[in-house]
Amino acid sequence: MTDFGIRLRSSDDFSRLRERADAARAQAQHAAKEYVRVRRTVDATRQEAWELRADAAALRDSLRDSVMAYVAVLRGTRVPPERAIVLVKSAVIESDSYRDRHHRGVVEEAVRWAVDAYYAA
Repeated sequence: MTDFGIRLRSSDDFSRLRERADAARAQAQHAAKEYVRVRRTVDATRQEAWELRADAAALRDSLRDSVMAYVAVLRGTRVPPERAIVLVKSAVIESDSYRDRHHRGVVEEAVRWAVDAYYAA
């Protein structure tokens, strides 16, 4: 008897081949199912990342505007530039107790904006 171009010696050989084919099919189905699940997760995560990036940009702009307004008030009340920088920096530092590289980056940006705002007027 021949099936799939393979000469089989007995019905037991055919049964074992059928079992292997069934197992391979089940494995392929499982792999396909998991792959589709992961692809869906990747797409959802990608969309979420774009939304978070847009939120971060809006919050960054809001922080920049707030720092500039704060510095304008400080300058208007004749606070010296070095004191204005210290006040802005302390306000931003106190915004978060977890001082990681992200927090330090925000502090550095706020200080740059403060300096620019103080000397732009």
